[in-house]
Amino acid sequence: MADPLWLADVLRAEGLKVIEHDGWKNRGHGDFLDIRGVLCHHTAGGGVNDWRVVQDGRSDLPGPLAQLVLERDGTFRVIAAGVCWHAGRGSWPGWPTNNANYHVIGIEAVNDGRGQEWPAVQLDAYKRGSAAILRKAGRGANDCVGHKEYSSEGKIDPFPIDMVAFRRDVQALITNSTASGGADVALEETFVNYRGNTVTLGTAVRFIDQHVNEIREQLGGPKPFNGWPQLGGKTMVDAIADTNRKLDDLTTAVNALVAASTGKPAA
Repeated sequence: MADPLWLADVLRAEGLKVIEHDGWKNRGHGDFLDIRGVLCHHTAGGGVNDWRVVQDGRSDLPGPLAQLVLERDGTFRVIAAGVCWHAGRGSWPGWPTNNANYHVIGIEAVNDGRGQEWPAVQLDAYKRGSAAILRKAGRGANDCVGHKEYSSEGKIDPFPIDMVAFRRDVQALITNSTASGGADVALEETFVNYRGNTVTLGTAVRFIDQHVNEIREQLGGPKPFNGWPQLGGKTMVDAIADTNRKLDDLTTAVNALVAASTGKPAA
């Protein structure tokens, strides 16, 4: 397979925002041997100029350092079409050990990797962009890999994303995409959420499912929601009601003591 000169077109076809950097089609450290997957990173900077390091490199490593930079607003910057120095040493099933740079596309997502929030619109674009690339390359989500999973050098990116769950969402996008002939097109419709971020309906549904069940568990106890051990097997609602009853009983007892000691009813 030749270098992925189709990157910008494939991402735009997925409905994603794209910035093409001048000269990207001729930028890189040589040509791909073939394309076997996507390697996911965080930039470790977290700022608006992280792309400059990815494009131009560092004092110890010449750029480009990845084909794509994903901004926090969900915009993809297309930096290079050729090989980039992003993988380092490591292994993953089906990828050549210590030589993934010539076989996988790197996405550097802007995040400091030290607890900076991942905006929903960025995560949504991360998954949709990965799915679009893998679909074009004829690969499945098993070839969407976190640098921390591939690396034998102690890498932690993309922190703290759960790559198992990430791959599950990417595979759903590959399977249900209009480009793959899937019928679940409605989940790819976008809307602006209450934070002002543009997200897909599918992302919203997954978010609602997760958080509704987390709230349900907090109120009812762990599945099957029949109470918390530390509340004596009661749900949170039952525990609060029991506490209210005990407070009422205590108030009644205090009032009776006051009346007995003063000969007058408590106020």
